[in-house]
Amino acid sequence: MKFKTRFVTIIAALLMVGTNCSSGDDALLSALINSRMVVILKGTYATDRPLDFAQINNNTLFLDSDAPTTEVLDTNNVPAYSDLPIYIDVGEIRLSTKGYLSNLYDIDSDRDAEDFWDVVSTTRQVYCSQLYTAVAANDSCSATGGLINYVEFFNGVGALYPARDVGPGGYTHAGVFMRSFFLGYAKREAVIPVGRFDNNDVSGTDVLPLLNYDAGVDAAVKAALPPQWFPLHHTTYPGQQDSMQVYNGYASLVLEVRTNIKENLMVHSFPDAGGEYFTVVAISDWRVEHTGQFDMGGNALTRARLFYPDYTGSLQVTGGTESTRHYYAVYYANECVDQNGGSVCNKDTDLLPLAATPVRNGGDNVLTELMPGEYVLQCRYDEVHDGYPEKVLSEIRFSMPQKTNISISCSCGASTTTGC
Repeated sequence: MKFKTRFVTIIAALLMVGTNCSSGDDALLSALINSRMVVILKGTYATDRPLDFAQINNNTLFLDSDAPTTEVLDTNNVPAYSDLPIYIDVGEIRLSTKGYLSNLYDIDSDRDAEDFWDVVSTTRQVYCSQLYTAVAANDSCSATGGLINYVEFFNGVGALYPARDVGPGGYTHAGVFMRSFFLGYAKREAVIPVGRFDNNDVSGTDVLPLLNYDAGVDAAVKAALPPQWFPLHHTTYPGQQDSMQVYNGYASLVLEVRTNIKENLMVHSFPDAGGEYFTVVAISDWRVEHTGQFDMGGNALTRARLFYPDYTGSLQVTGGTESTRHYYAVYYANECVDQNGGSVCNKDTDLLPLAATPVRNGGDNVLTELMPGEYVLQCRYDEVHDGYPEKVLSEIRFSMPQKTNISISCSCGASTTTGC
């Protein structure tokens, strides 16, 4: 579905809650605001039509496979996947044209941060699956349209984030500064604890401090590393340069920033200071193994892309067999390959796809908003069954013309060992 068609749903919802937003060049949308750039956030592996919560793992949260050898999970009354209370507090979004391939190691002060980052938005947004306080004055979620934004953050449309335009240039970094990632299920001594979210007492716990560093990283090394969720960080690697380019002119553009949260929720545990096991829900350890440590980061990836709706096309993939563990995924053809032909990263494990969708039957698989360029289409499979399709079964190269919809046949979903 084209961006402007999808955007009607966003605008209708925002009009109901009175939230201003950025538009394209459509007459109705232009009447609402004057901004050239729209910013949307997604909390999904899939850019297009992600699975519903209830479709993931038969509506059951994934369980860490290391239990009970290195973890002790209290799974009594664990909610269904679709019933897990989720509350997210986003502080701001930034872009940068500086420090190509930097991992933010050199930012040691507020002055360094100001020199490095260009502010896109400092407007705080709170997303919630349900209201968490009966006192309206204490509820930032309802005040910022957070119930609607929560749905769109996770349904593939994307939550519209208030932002300003940025100048032309090639942007090498994007950062989403996450203040809190609070989940409503946790257990300590068989009791769900009460934590703090948005200055309210809420049942559950803020798992963001657990996700900032890889499991097993030495304390001295951690002291030199930037936290992984402040910000959730996209780095532009070789082969991706055009994906973050802002050109002179007045054509509307969209900044999409996405992180794999929805499909990758898993029950973990770790011993607290008293040696008692604390059971929490966090990101599945598909990439960095978690075996009972306090830290359980390294498994949330962030991908940013800038695209111009007036120049994008769509890819329809035919030949699919519906599966909740198979995905079609699109990358640039030469991602992670430098000008000398050397490899600087592994796109299949280090980067979210540029676009992705779970495999559905026949031709009911469409990947949208692809700019002109050279790409590869992958058939991927969640072999470990932890929510992330880490196994690449096949890869096909294709070209995307400007403002054109194309079709490719790829028989994905019927086999766990081969693709198209």
